Amino acid sequence: MRLSKKERRFWKTKFSFKDIKSIPEEMEHLNLRDEDFGNEELCFITSRIRIIDRLDLDSNPLDDEGMECLTRLESIKELRLKSVDITDEAVKYIKQLQSLELLHLGSTGVSCEGVKNLSGLKNLKTLLVSPKEIEEEKLNYFLQQRPDCKLIVNYQEYSG
Repeated sequence: MRLSKKERRFWKTKFSFKDIKSIPEEMEHLNLRDEDFGNEELCFITSRIRIIDRLDLDSNPLDDEGMECLTRLESIKELRLKSVDITDEAVKYIKQLQSLELLHLGSTGVSCEGVKNLSGLKNLKTLLVSPKEIEEEKLNYFLQQRPDCKLIVNYQEYSG
């Protein structure tokens, strides 16, 4: 599959990859915090890189729509989306990432309903969230379904 001119420029300027053969399919840690990466750039990354152990997207101009690109990943263990403009709409994509062990959704628009809907992530060990309103029944539901997962709400461990 060929690269478009825009994607070729992206890989060359952001990562110094000169051609498609240079782009790895697997990365241990991809730190893109505060890099001004939007939905399109995230889709470029996930269309080429299939496995990422740790992906840090904190404080980037991403939204719910861009989260669909994450479903292209075959495996991801740690995903950091702190201060990203996502809501419960993004949860439908995030909950498909069954290999996730750590998920940071602090300072996003993900509510307690979104937390409840993440209870199907069976490998999740740590979930960090900061919902505007605390709905104990939804957080408790998550913990009942996932008693082995550490739930951090507003930077404090939540135990129900």
